[in-house]
Amino acid sequence: MEFTCEQLGISKEELQNRVVEGICEKILYSKVYDEDGEWDDNSEINKQLQKAIAKRINENVSAIGEKHILPRIDSMIEGLVLQKTNQWGEKVGAPKTFVEYMVDRAENFIREPVNHLGKTKEQDTYSSWSQSGTRIEYLINSHLQYSITVAVKNMLNDANKNITEGMEAAIKIKLGELQKRLKISAKA
Repeated sequence: MEFTCEQLGISKEELQNRVVEGICEKILYSKVYDEDGEWDDNSEINKQLQKAIAKRINENVSAIGEKHILPRIDSMIEGLVLQKTNQWGEKVGAPKTFVEYMVDRAENFIREPVNHLGKTKEQDTYSSWSQSGTRIEYLINSHLQYSITVAVKNMLNDANKNITEGMEAAIKIKLGELQKRLKISAKA
């Protein structure tokens, strides 16, 4: 006697889902034995499935984060308003958005007076501090000094290499000439 899925009270899709779930459970949670009959929980299929599952979870978490969390964080940052307060917590000065605050802070940072070591007066408390310029001037000078130093070192290394190679070749030539002039004789 032959039964159909409808007679058993199961739809075709439900039967397919149950079969797929059963296969997945069998593969994921069954014991796999190696050639020696030892239990091997690190089978290649298990490793591949674990990697695929981890990849899928990471993709879904990233997609949810990009769709729901990141836009919310962006709107929170754009809408954030900061205002200075005095020692009693009373607001002083004009309120600024987070972006305005960051731009002002960056401008103040690069225009801040520093000494010849790039330190502000507050950072250099052990010596007599004297201003040598702004932080941006110090950073530009430091970068130029570094670039020039590296270029000069490279030039000197190349020159030393060329001189050494030339001297070595000249010495070999002279030694060859001397060797030709010398005659060694043995008398018995």
